[in-house]
Amino acid sequence: MALSRLSLTHLRNIDNADLSLGEGINLFYGANGSGKTSLLEAVHMLATGRSFRSRQHRAVIQEGAEALTVFGRLDGGDSLGVERLRSGGGRIRINRAPAESSSRLASCLPLQVINSDSFSALDGGPGVRRRLLDWTVFHVEHGYAQEWKNYQIALRQRNALLRRGKISAEQMDIWEQRLAQSGNRMDELRRAVFGELQAITSAFIRELPDSPLTRVELSYRRGWRRELDLHRALAESREGDLAQGHTRSGPHRADLRFTVAGEAAQHILSRGQQKMLVCALRTAMAELVRQHNQKPVFLVDDLPAELDKDNQTRFAQWVSRCASQVLVTGIDREATSRPWLTLPSPWNCPTVFHVEHGRICAEPESAP
Repeated sequence: MALSRLSLTHLRNIDNADLSLGEGINLFYGANGSGKTSLLEAVHMLATGRSFRSRQHRAVIQEGAEALTVFGRLDGGDSLGVERLRSGGGRIRINRAPAESSSRLASCLPLQVINSDSFSALDGGPGVRRRLLDWTVFHVEHGYAQEWKNYQIALRQRNALLRRGKISAEQMDIWEQRLAQSGNRMDELRRAVFGELQAITSAFIRELPDSPLTRVELSYRRGWRRELDLHRALAESREGDLAQGHTRSGPHRADLRFTVAGEAAQHILSRGQQKMLVCALRTAMAELVRQHNQKPVFLVDDLPAELDKDNQTRFAQWVSRCASQVLVTGIDREATSRPWLTLPSPWNCPTVFHVEHGRICAEPESAP
């Protein structure tokens, strides 16, 4: 899926904008603070219901406004809409009908974000890497979202019993059985998708000539001891969990690990190499989703500030294979467009917008 139209009102310094987006590359350039990243933020809200820069809706709503709205039309004709109120709450709509959850938005518009925060995958906590895997499984295995919800309900109930201190063994057994049932299924789906993801990531890495990245090993840890069924793992850890007040075994403790000769990759690789490893992983995630009949949209914020010229070009080549569309920002028009201009059509014919003080102006098309 790709966006053919993007409309927004009262989002940060953008009072209103109504843009016709092109296929391939949409390039937004302008000075720092002009509103470029806010446009990417709007698309992220359209696909997830939330900002990638703030957990608080109030911080995203323009000063003096009571609400923000984002509307998008997909190239297949469907429409998505998000409204957020300063007083709290808001609405999510798909084809102008209310949607029960933001996960419906995500299923309509798969989205990958590449910005400075994206490169924390290696040295961030397990939750960062777990969310990357879950994004992929969500878009590949359509029953995964329900298993994840069932697991979260059971996990909250078990943790509540643990914090209460006085445990009813009968109640605990009920919730542990439900936790194990959904948790084991989540693990099965994760492991199946991880195997494919691992192979695609390795294929991308092998395209980097004479790179230390070819020595990187990617592995999956499910969140409890390998030799135990989850139900048994929960039973054996119950006493310790009671002392800690929370559940310490299960898919909510899963992780992806990147190693080189047994050492954590972030201790071996340079910062630039780590960034390319994350780019390979995220592009592999998109490629796997593409193979299951959905091409993601990429949001790329100031790529020249993150990668050198050669790696920008390599990343652009990877993305062009699996993305339906890219929205890319940068300070300098020429530097931002350079990695894409050597690619075949439509990638070498960017739709260009100049952003200044929250105003977005489309520029005339230029020949490739």
